[in-house]
Amino acid sequence: MKRIFLSSALIIALAAPLGAQSLSDAYRFGGIDYLGTARSMALGGAMGAVGCDLGSIGINPAGSAVAGYSQFVVTPGLSLASAQSSYALTPSNDFGAPQAGKRTSFALPNIGASARYDSYSGSALKSFTLAFVVNTTSDYNSHSYASGVNDRTSKFAEMASAAGGINKDYLASSGFYNDSQYYNYWDVAMGYDVGLIHSYTDSDYVGCTEVLTDLGTHYVPGELIQKSSNVTAGAKSDILMNMAFNFSDKLYLGINLGLPVINYSSAETLSEVAVQPELFPIVFNYDNGGQQTTYFSNATYQYNYWASGAGVYAKFGAIWLPFSGLRLGFAYQTPTAFNIEETWTHSGSVAYLNGSKYSGSSRTGTYEYSYTAPQAFDFSAAFTFGRLGLVSVDYTLSDYHHIGYSENTVNGSDYFDFTNTAMRAFSGVGHNLRVGAEINLTPDFALRAGYSLRTSPEKYYIEGDKTIAFGDYNEDYYLGRLELPKNSYYYDEYTQSFSAGLGYNPAGSFFADLAVRLTQYPDSYYQPYYGYAGMDTPQIRIASSLINAALTIGWRF
Repeated sequence: MKRIFLSSALIIALAAPLGAQSLSDAYRFGGIDYLGTARSMALGGAMGAVGCDLGSIGINPAGSAVAGYSQFVVTPGLSLASAQSSYALTPSNDFGAPQAGKRTSFALPNIGASARYDSYSGSALKSFTLAFVVNTTSDYNSHSYASGVNDRTSKFAEMASAAGGINKDYLASSGFYNDSQYYNYWDVAMGYDVGLIHSYTDSDYVGCTEVLTDLGTHYVPGELIQKSSNVTAGAKSDILMNMAFNFSDKLYLGINLGLPVINYSSAETLSEVAVQPELFPIVFNYDNGGQQTTYFSNATYQYNYWASGAGVYAKFGAIWLPFSGLRLGFAYQTPTAFNIEETWTHSGSVAYLNGSKYSGSSRTGTYEYSYTAPQAFDFSAAFTFGRLGLVSVDYTLSDYHHIGYSENTVNGSDYFDFTNTAMRAFSGVGHNLRVGAEINLTPDFALRAGYSLRTSPEKYYIEGDKTIAFGDYNEDYYLGRLELPKNSYYYDEYTQSFSAGLGYNPAGSFFADLAVRLTQYPDSYYQPYYGYAGMDTPQIRIASSLINAALTIGWRF
């Protein structure tokens, strides 16, 4: 049997076992980015007052009653996520050349059917419609990659620093994973088991990329190539059961029972490779008294996270035609009650020049909780120019003031009290402006274009020339001692989408639509691990975009 006496360290993602239940997760799972049918996508989602299209039902439930027929549609889609990521050795504006990451996935942003029933009672109720629709409301696909050279810090050094004070026998015991005070240290336990960090006293540790001196100090002795890859996948889709009513072709009322379903995953892979391994000596001590000196070569860490959940909400909508050509719409969506289950694992590996390799993973963690997503108000208007086409404008206000988490498994727990207080303090309202235009080139073909602008509901507090963000909202922040540079961690810019498409609507039952949408996200900033011993850690700037393409095929009957 052998044990490692001297050692070294690596880069790891900042990821706690209970990695969700944060402000960013609240925005991710509670946000709405309408995709739907190709027509709805091409018009920028400005469908609240237009109606008729099954993609519009998620925006305004009254829209299904506008159609004078029953219909069935299916919309296969393709998404291409792209990111340009730049690495800086310390948090600054001195970023290196951008590096590209891409991810392509197939999806089904919309499928649905509606059945229209005429009323023969002679009342103002002309018809009513029943519909069942599935619409995608968030696309989580992304891939970012960045690399750089660091001779100052290492994640494994940060991991060793985080482990300081924990008895090595307890760190290596199975009971460590069951201790609630160490939920955020599962990566440390995995790292000690794999050999990413090593003990040199009962409660002091050194990283696998560090050198330990005779005085008990440790440091990164040479250059490390740090590589960071972040891949996310999944979507949020709303299952809609709709009922809508047509009163004299002037007023349309509708209601949705919405059942949103979340599937989300992320894989954060980080590695370090020694540029000159001879600067990273490792001494193996054997039980028989022998020793062998080798050198650190490379190490890898991965954090995998999965979240799945389902929720329920109600949405009420109306469309009114005050005079020929003009349509006005309004809809209200109640807060969504989600039940979410998350799963996570930490894994890692390390290799030395003598051929020794070690790998392993942590226990698989699971956690279940509830989340209340924001309520939303939709206001819309559209004007039709006879057979020439239309223009439409939608505005959605999402109210995040009352969002919050709660535990499902612990009665009377105040686990989320601080998180909820912090989230509500830093959350306001999100705004989404959407505009669209449609021109009928011929009786059968239409050309469409749209634009969408979304703002983050996150609030920033300005103190002097600094902006304080939620990113590091902790006890220090709560006491007013933390200030972050502007634009750190979270967005304070706009998300914009540009879309275009074609429609084919001949006489008869068959019709088809095609759309392409480009979404540009504001730059985000990411630090792959905590600072330690008063030293800064690398910072990665990410400029990302998403292209969605969709083809809707439909039949009227």
